[in-house]
Amino acid sequence: MKINKIIPSIILICLAIGCKSMPSQNPAAKDSSVLAVEMRVKQFLGSQIASRVYVVRIDKKVNPSQSLIVKTPTIASNWSDRGVVYYLNVEPGEYAVVAMEYEVEQPPQQTSSTTSGNVTVTTSSGGGKTVYTVITSAEVAEKSKTKLGVGQIGYMGSFLIDTNKDYETADDIQKHYANILRPNMLSNTGMFGKLIAVDLLGTLVSHKKDEETIKEFKEDAKKSFAETPWSYLTEK
Repeated sequence: MKINKIIPSIILICLAIGCKSMPSQNPAAKDSSVLAVEMRVKQFLGSQIASRVYVVRIDKKVNPSQSLIVKTPTIASNWSDRGVVYYLNVEPGEYAVVAMEYEVEQPPQQTSSTTSGNVTVTTSSGGGKTVYTVITSAEVAEKSKTKLGVGQIGYMGSFLIDTNKDYETADDIQKHYANILRPNMLSNTGMFGKLIAVDLLGTLVSHKKDEETIKEFKEDAKKSFAETPWSYLTEK
């Protein structure tokens, strides 16, 4: 069978049985650790799940002052599944959330015109995804602080974030990480600039890390890591 016939067949099978999303990388060691967080952005109707989340390491080993404003690099998540964002093979330590991204599908714009032969022609342009970057507040960073041990899966909780473009209200944490991740973001104070901006400030609406939320996360994580080299994390 030719390759161009095999690939569509595989796609159809996946659609029919629901192919499992596999982790983006295998454990680097037999006791590798994973960090996890759930983040959603409040929308006019419902909420949008984060596609990527940024954390910083804040423990004494790399940050003696244990300040939330650190010189160490931000760390981007490297996998997501079932609405949970993961950091696979992250070093043991203490971490806090400082930013996130989410994506919005933009519908294509359609235009119609009539030819000299009285035939209507419709064309589509644009569309695709718009990626929004949200620099989260000091309160989010504080709530998200999580210590991660060797060979463990650390859960930071479930966050709901509201967004705004009131850049002049940015707290010190937002100013610091906006400068790192989105330089010149906070200087975009013009009305038109703000109107089209995809860089936002994020404030905390809610944070859940109660027994029920943790139980639901563990159930999702067990399904996500089942039959993968990471399954040892959820079998303890």
